[in-house]
Amino acid sequence: MKTVKQVLSEITNILDSAGVAESAANAEFILCTLLGKSRTEILAFGSAVFPSEKEEILNSVVEQKIDGRPLEYIFNSAYFLSRKFYVDERVLIPRPETEELILKTQSKLKHVPKNILDLCTGSGCIGISLALNCPKSKVTCSDISAPALQVAKQNAKTHKVEINFIESDLFNNLQGKFDLIISNPPYIKEADISTLSAEVKQEPRLAQIGGKEGTEIIEKIIISAPEFLKKGGMLALEIGDKEGKKVLQFFSRDIWSNFILEHDFAGLERYIFAYIKEI
Repeated sequence: MKTVKQVLSEITNILDSAGVAESAANAEFILCTLLGKSRTEILAFGSAVFPSEKEEILNSVVEQKIDGRPLEYIFNSAYFLSRKFYVDERVLIPRPETEELILKTQSKLKHVPKNILDLCTGSGCIGISLALNCPKSKVTCSDISAPALQVAKQNAKTHKVEINFIESDLFNNLQGKFDLIISNPPYIKEADISTLSAEVKQEPRLAQIGGKEGTEIIEKIIISAPEFLKKGGMLALEIGDKEGKKVLQFFSRDIWSNFILEHDFAGLERYIFAYIKEI
């Protein structure tokens, strides 16, 4: 019988031999998820016997990982701001950059927003996180993809938050005004899709491609957002890491009182924050 430590070493070597990046980290994640243990527990109790009834599942997971399927899709789960969300091929996998979008947005709010719109919600991780962090706010989540909204609704039910879900191509089916509009919209250039990793290519193209230049959808959001924002309201966007200056040109100085370009934890241009004039 093999110990957890032995299995961890074997998986790491298999993944490494197959050319899987960060093989050790991936092996640890696989074992932690299968055994329901933390990384600390896995490493501290490596002498424990690996349960034989888990071997078949383990082999299947490793094979899928080698074939290029993301672990988040294999296990149907991803963590976002320390909360567990259901994900599958209908939605993008939440990423740390988007966690930072929420943290930066909340730090810039002048008051708790009464009405929040999460545009292009996908799995719902942004809107649901804000609903949990701002329980007095009314949150609307919209997406052009009906399948994505099914996932978002499932996550809202899991986290026990009430959210207004609307199927909409950007603002087409939306009404009313919001104190905050936040979005992680598609922003990858069409030509760049072929350069993405095998795993990223498995995520929905509808949620990835932002047009030929990668900024077309972002431009539409910026142009239409003033109609749906209250005076003094804020627009918070995640953008492509080389598109900051271009995106800033989409803002009209007659409508917006201020717009800010900020960097992510890796030092890359990633976020735009803009405020509607109060007068």
